[in-house]
Amino acid sequence: MECRRAYALEHGIQKFEHATTTNPFAGRVICGCCGKIYGRKVWNSTDEQLRRLIWRCNGKYPAKGEKGCASKHIDDGVLYQAFVNVFNAMIENKDYFIGKWQEGLENDNLLHRYKSRQFIEIMTRTEVMIVFVN
Repeated sequence: MECRRAYALEHGIQKFEHATTTNPFAGRVICGCCGKIYGRKVWNSTDEQLRRLIWRCNGKYPAKGEKGCASKHIDDGVLYQAFVNVFNAMIENKDYFIGKWQEGLENDNLLHRYKSRQFIEIMTRTEVMIVFVN
């Protein structure tokens, strides 16, 4: 809980959102410009044909009419596809990553050892993902 609290303070998160199967990136996409969290937004939600799901930095508009962060939005499908591409690259180079996480098993930090063990397990039993995102 302390790690989550520190993470939230570092990235200016007031309410820590937990990932779900429908929204696995909630609270996890961090802006490279200002360090705030990206949030999922719906554009043109009244017209179903124009409706788009996007992710935008929550620091983009700090107050109504006031422009903040200069980062660009990310289309929902692009974010998912980017994750799949990076995950597949990790699977294709699993020996390298498993070696790095095995080093993490020697760490004094209990959470670091736990996460290293989790990643090793995932990498040893996972194959390349084929996902087509619209």
